[in-house]
Amino acid sequence: MFKAVLNIPSAEPKDIRWFYDQYAPMLLGYINGIVQDHQKSEDHLVSILTSFVKDVVLQEKSRLNIWLELRQYAQSKLTLFTANDHQLKANQFVNQGKLDLLDDLQQQIFCSVYYHGKSISDLAAKMNSDENEIRNQLKLSIDKMRRASGN
Repeated sequence: MFKAVLNIPSAEPKDIRWFYDQYAPMLLGYINGIVQDHQKSEDHLVSILTSFVKDVVLQEKSRLNIWLELRQYAQSKLTLFTANDHQLKANQFVNQGKLDLLDDLQQQIFCSVYYHGKSISDLAAKMNSDENEIRNQLKLSIDKMRRASGN
């Protein structure tokens, strides 16, 4: 069992245990992919699950809907956490892949979409560019990295 379950206050509703048992492994993997620090990931897991149980009123839904809603909730919370913790830069990820093959614009687009979870429409508005141009640059950057890795 993860260390995070030990951090859950005993006064919390019992439903949080069910959420933890059902979704913690998937959610921790998702968070760890974004945060890249296991201890911080566990801390975020606890705060996200706790606030999700408090904030979100769940009606009778299938497990898939709950997972999707929890993942979207986590994504919105992680956006706030990462913005508060530090500003992520493309240079942090250069040694983790083939990002050094991309030009600055492609790096910015790829990192914004892939690592930061930005949508194409938001990115296009932020960069004063057409959505199709952003999509094309993203596709080109992915193709470059695939070719470089032999896929």
